[in-house]
Amino acid sequence: MKCGALALLGVLSACGGKVLPEAPDPYAQECVGANVPPSNLVCTGLYANVETKEMAPGVHSYAPAVALWADHAEKQRWIFLPAGTKIDASDPNEWTFPVGTKVWKEFSRDGKRVETRLFQKVRSTVWVRATYRWNAGESAATIAMGGDIPWGDGGTYHIPTGDECDKCHRGRTDRILGFEQVSLGMDGASGLTLAQLVAQGLIAPVPARTHLTIGDDGTGVAAAPLAWIHVNCGVSCHNGNSDSTAYGSGQLLRLDPTLLDGQSSSAFDTRKTTLNVVAHTPTWNGQIRIVPGAPNDSLFVKLISNRATANQATSQMPPIASLLVDEPNTQNVVTWISKMH
Repeated sequence: MKCGALALLGVLSACGGKVLPEAPDPYAQECVGANVPPSNLVCTGLYANVETKEMAPGVHSYAPAVALWADHAEKQRWIFLPAGTKIDASDPNEWTFPVGTKVWKEFSRDGKRVETRLFQKVRSTVWVRATYRWNAGESAATIAMGGDIPWGDGGTYHIPTGDECDKCHRGRTDRILGFEQVSLGMDGASGLTLAQLVAQGLIAPVPARTHLTIGDDGTGVAAAPLAWIHVNCGVSCHNGNSDSTAYGSGQLLRLDPTLLDGQSSSAFDTRKTTLNVVAHTPTWNGQIRIVPGAPNDSLFVKLISNRATANQATSQMPPIASLLVDEPNTQNVVTWISKMH
């Protein structure tokens, strides 16, 4: 793929020199001289055989305990860590991945593969990213720059642009969102979980706990909404990372894994920065984020239970990548707020 096209995508490339990615046979010859990221998914090293969907050696599957809402899309996730390397977990809230790490996330709808996203760490502070769109026969996927795909149900499937990806991924110092201590340490995680990372010697220092539990806050129902808010709001945007999109709001919704030992969550940042707190952003200035006992009066509920129109681009949360409300989890938040006193 030409350097100019990659620049338009907003992805750094190895335009100054060609490289051979870690691509196993039978694709090694096809991928000689490929850019980073390559224009074809097979050259990223995900598959040993794309026809049979056999994964390449060293590629680990994983699933977080709570998935980011994606309008009912089915997802699969994989990570590759270079041999002999470890994830640096010195800061439990901001893992640092070894150079050469690759993370893929595949989206399917109605059982049909639509896109696979790649993040690859090429230098200590540099990641490249790309999104690959699958062909109709699911035999190949090539780089895409985003856009809407008409779908059989009369709706659309939206592939994000590079800029849209950055709005979320900039909220982590090392860019990766769902592969983190909270998501991999709670019940429901599978594959390469926090416990498996420790067992396989892939992380250092070893976390104090590999099984994390969100304690209650007095409502009796706090765990599910706090986990969902963490994944859908806190990991990417509403956190203490100064590069995160919503840093200026002061609304901190990311859970701290060092506190997830079953202790009470009543003093967690998610509650402290929302309960009876007045929003100071221009769009919602003066509205109360969460009114205890009154979900219908809470700005938080208004935003997660709405999807924007063309004239209301900022009236939903999350603000992008969703056209449908996550009804069950929105109801969990409503129930949680209604039980607050």
